[in-house]
Order: sequence, then structure tokens, then C-alpha cells
Amino acid sequence: MKKKGMILGILCILLCLCAVPVWARAGGGGSSGGGGGSAGGSSYHSGRSSGGGTSDIVSAAQFGLGVFVASGGAGAAVLLLKARRARRRTHRAMAVFSESGRNWDYREVQKQVEESYFQIQECWRRMDVTYGVPYMSERLQKDFNVKLQWMHMRGEEVVQKKVKLLSAIPVGVQDEEGEDQDVIWYLIHGKMTGFYINKNTREIIRGKNRPEAFFEYWKFVYRNERWVLDEIKQKEEIDIDAFHV
Repeated sequence: MKKKGMILGILCILLCLCAVPVWARAGGGGSSGGGGGSAGGSSYHSGRSSGGGTSDIVSAAQFGLGVFVASGGAGAAVLLLKARRARRRTHRAMAVFSESGRNWDYREVQKQVEESYFQIQECWRRMDVTYGVPYMSERLQKDFNVKLQWMHMRGEEVVQKKVKLLSAIPVGVQDEEGEDQDVIWYLIHGKMTGFYINKNTREIIRGKNRPEAFFEYWKFVYRNERWVLDEIKQKEEIDIDAFHV
């Protein structure tokens, strides 16, 4: 038992060292989409939400964040363990939702999320919002456009290499009246070499020319017969326990 605890501790430290910021990922590594997000846990109540509504859950997340940060945060290994537990609850909720909603097929949702990850990263690399239109909500398109226009003005260019998706884990769902109100949150674990360069000098101005891993929370909403990205939150901005009841 003691040996297993030691191994888990070592893995936790190694994963924490790997999960450092990647500046040139989609959205610039900061919050994208703005506003409050919805998150879920395992209960079923008004609106058949798996967790609370939009405002109360994010408020709980922000409240829990104080304790989360004060305690030094959780290691990557602990975060992934919690995410896998949340996935089991989310999967069960989606199975129930799929009985009356055509948009909750687990495999199809997973396929769309994984496809969106690569297409949205490519959108950011190209610095072209139109490339990512099929995969993003109108709100996120506007957010990306503002950031990218500002980068163009400053003469910046995005460089991405070896973009990988290590895992995409659903951690919270919300099923409301009308498909356009449905929400699903994913914990994204990615890895890439990403940095910004000056277009004229070709010098690196932000980020590092080496592979780095990261965790982010991606919020998807249902629009035009598919799930699209609506918001990106950093790992430090939401306590994964807030997705639980």
C-alpha cells in the first residue's frame, strides 16, 4: 500500500511538471467566450441538469476555487482521476438524456469534440476565424476575432507543431428544454509546441520552442445539428469538484 502511494506521488509530480502553459494554443491560453458557464454533476432535477444551472454552478466553482488555490491545487494525476469519475456520472446522464434527445449519443459527441479540438487549433494557427466557423459558437467566433485582430496589429504570428490530444473527458452536462440550451463540459488534456513570433524578425516573442502539455475546460453547446465550442476555461479557473453535487 505504501509502495502504491509512493508511485502515485511520483506520477503526480511528473504530470504536474508536464502540464505547463502553452501560449500559442487556441484562444491564447486565457479564458475565451466570456460570461458564466454551466457545469454539472450527477443529480437530476429541474431541466434534467446533471448538476446546477449556469450561474449557480460557476459561482460554486469560483467559490471552491479559493479553497482549491489556497491548498496549492491538485496534481495532474489527481485531476485526471477526478475527471474519470466525473466521466462515469456524465456518461450515465447522457444515456438517460439520449432516450428523449437525439443529440446525446456518447460516441457521436466524443467524435465531434475530438474533431473540433484539432480544427480549432488549426483555426488559431492560421489566425483565420472563418476556418473554425463550423466548430465554434457565434460568441466564441467574435472573441477569437478580437484577439486575432489585435495580434495582427502587433505583427504577431502563431506557430504550432506536433499538436496532440491526449484525452478529452466529459465532466458535466446540462439538458434543458430546447436543444440550443444543452451544454456539455469537457476536460481537455493536450500537448503541442506552440509559440508566437514577430512577423518581421521571426524571433520568438511569447512561448517556448518545445513540447508542452496543458489542461483546459471546454464548454460545448448544440447548434445547427452539432456540438460546437462556446467557451474555454483554464484549469485554474474551475474546481472540477464543482461539477459534482
